[in-house]
Amino acid sequence: MRIGFFLRDLKIEGVQVVALRLAKEFITLGHQCDFICLDAEKELEIGTDINVHVLNIPKEIKYKKIIKYAPIFSKWLYKEDLKHRFDAILCAHGDTINIVSVLDDPRFIIQQHSCDKTSYESKNYLKKIKYRLKLSKKVNKKHIICVSKGMADFISSITSSYLSITTIYNPFAIDEIKSLSEKPLDEFFLKNDYICYVGRLATEKRLELLINAYALINKEVKLLIIGDGCAEYKDSLLRLINKLGVSNKVFILPFYNNPFAIIKKAKALILTSETEGFGNVLVEALICHTPIVSVDCYSGPAEIMTGQLRNYLVKEAEPKNIANKIDELLLGDAALDFEKVYIKFESTKIAKQYIRLFSSFN
Repeated sequence: MRIGFFLRDLKIEGVQVVALRLAKEFITLGHQCDFICLDAEKELEIGTDINVHVLNIPKEIKYKKIIKYAPIFSKWLYKEDLKHRFDAILCAHGDTINIVSVLDDPRFIIQQHSCDKTSYESKNYLKKIKYRLKLSKKVNKKHIICVSKGMADFISSITSSYLSITTIYNPFAIDEIKSLSEKPLDEFFLKNDYICYVGRLATEKRLELLINAYALINKEVKLLIIGDGCAEYKDSLLRLINKLGVSNKVFILPFYNNPFAIIKKAKALILTSETEGFGNVLVEALICHTPIVSVDCYSGPAEIMTGQLRNYLVKEAEPKNIANKIDELLLGDAALDFEKVYIKFESTKIAKQYIRLFSSFN
């Protein structure tokens, strides 16, 4: 098969990292992969076995403007199909989904990584209708792959204009993550016991909830918040840290290209998001054999935290409830079977699910 990934760019972000991971597995399974990018911005290291095409189309612009560029993509695709026809093209960014929404071709498969259920439910009646109409238009006569069942349930509850909807979880390169988790750490990490959050600094991550919960725990550990993002939000978190008098115990650190060694050394990884598409960092922590505590946000965490781990899923996202679960985990001695949970997300298994699905479409 020739499989395309229609991407905004090749920055180091969740969607692009998943695309690269899948592409490597598809190639190992004997398929050809192409990255089709709107622009040339590049941070990811792409091997020579993946063909990269740049269309020079503006990104992150409104729907009515970006769909005007659909003919450019269509013309490029026509020429490529003459050389070697694509069997499937995965579209995972909002910009690329918008472009293919006006093109009638079942090979364009929407790969849905984010879930809008929380924001949808906060809309008034008229805005909900507008949202449903817009979504129906975007997914009309398209196959959809969602990275969580909760996301698929939400989409199917408000539209049926798609050709099919399937849940396939994100892939994880387990051996690679384990290897990276063994890399040496700076002295700061070695000499301190800590719990951590790793991810974007964004309001939907509700890091103020994490900080407030941390201030209530009994176990003597530090809290490391590792990631980049909104400067204003970071400033608000620093003010809260100072207000609670924990500035000597809570540290906001920049994102590390290899966070896995930091995660492995942590006593626990904590997630307090308002919403998640899947919750990649939870699986990554489990691969590093680091226990996790998460609020039961929509969607993802509840599908990851099965079996024994369900005990550390916080149903009501209040600081005291989160603090109690963190203490229960840190002060207890539960023997957790990490591999039993994370093995189902192994990248080769996930890639084979994609290939079987593509074959069923053709």
